Amino acid sequence: MCGKKADRTVLWYGGPRISTFRAWEKQGLLPEQRATWSQFIGEDKIEALGNVNTMPIPLFEVKVLEQRGNKKVWIDEMGVKRVDYVHPATPGFDTRSYLEFPVKNRDDFLEMKKRHNPSDPRRYLPENAIAPAPDPKTWKYDPNDMGIYLNRIALCRNSTAPVYFDARGLYWTIRDWVGLENLCLMFYDDPNLVREMMEFWTDFLIALYDPPLSVIKADICVIKEDMAYKTQALISEKMMAEFMVPCYKRLTTFFKKHGVEFVVMDSDGYNCQILRQFIPAGLDGIQPLEIAAGNDPAVYLAEHPHMCCWGGIDKRELRFGCDRVRAEVKKRFASARKFGRYIPRVDHGVPPDIPLRNFLYMAELMQGFARGEDLDTYEPPRLLERKLGPIQEMFDPLKAVPADGDDAQEDIS
Repeated sequence: MCGKKADRTVLWYGGPRISTFRAWEKQGLLPEQRATWSQFIGEDKIEALGNVNTMPIPLFEVKVLEQRGNKKVWIDEMGVKRVDYVHPATPGFDTRSYLEFPVKNRDDFLEMKKRHNPSDPRRYLPENAIAPAPDPKTWKYDPNDMGIYLNRIALCRNSTAPVYFDARGLYWTIRDWVGLENLCLMFYDDPNLVREMMEFWTDFLIALYDPPLSVIKADICVIKEDMAYKTQALISEKMMAEFMVPCYKRLTTFFKKHGVEFVVMDSDGYNCQILRQFIPAGLDGIQPLEIAAGNDPAVYLAEHPHMCCWGGIDKRELRFGCDRVRAEVKKRFASARKFGRYIPRVDHGVPPDIPLRNFLYMAELMQGFARGEDLDTYEPPRLLERKLGPIQEMFDPLKAVPADGDDAQEDIS
């Protein structure tokens, strides 16, 4: 990703969701293949930094307020009142409606701050930890829990795989507290509160990640934002520059000081305006480069000669025949070879309408291209496909509707 000559391109393919694996099991994916999925498809390993919990502690009490058929109104662990399917048709690609958010004003924010103490030792436990808050001076970590960063120091220091972690970003977090539409209005109606929340979250992340990054050198940090839609960012470049860029300069400086090589933003949607503002602020790159949203890795790599990125393999093209799969993968690897600094990968979660055999063909094709095979003539041997069981049923999108036939927009609030 730094643009230097490499033995081969890194192999990261993209993550199938629960509903995708369920569809693929009917197409011959065996249980042991799913259990060892990354090894089965030959994906390069990454090493995790360890648990770093940015959720509220304590979590909000989960309450189901109403259930009708296959839909429920409930308050989730973030304190958000929402409508969800009880039994979604395609888990991992769920639709939901949001009704009410916990932060509506500064008093609510001050209450939310109480649930975000970066010094709470539980922040380095799994997110579902529910034990009472221990005394930081006397509490001892379980030496056998390899999710705790203190037990991963030697592992990470000796790892030949990149050490990776992600963090909930500024826009992402405040949107979860306030709600998307409410936050859009708040930038105008109460800009000081937005600024205060973003500055608080910057302070929180720096305090939270300082202990693990002081003893473990991480290679990649992904800041999760999801701050764009299909054709534009969700806020203007002027707002990015005013509210977010000063915080990002602090964050990238902090991470770089602790040895993190690549600070990358995760944002779905159209990324052009984001890159114009955040690359000069110290951001190294972006992912997943959704092609349906108008992104082109080659254009961004040409415009920003020092940025890195991954993603950009159009998931929509993987639904069709292998000729379409091949053309798409070839196009992205041509960009990777021309510019460097780019790892081709599926441009978001892998949906269930991608046939399993197409995906495995893509994986083997990428393996060949990664080691330098000719982009025009190479054809993979399709060894993975031969290891599958028989096809029982292909995915039918017309059947991928929620149980009971409830409409996703039905108002039960």
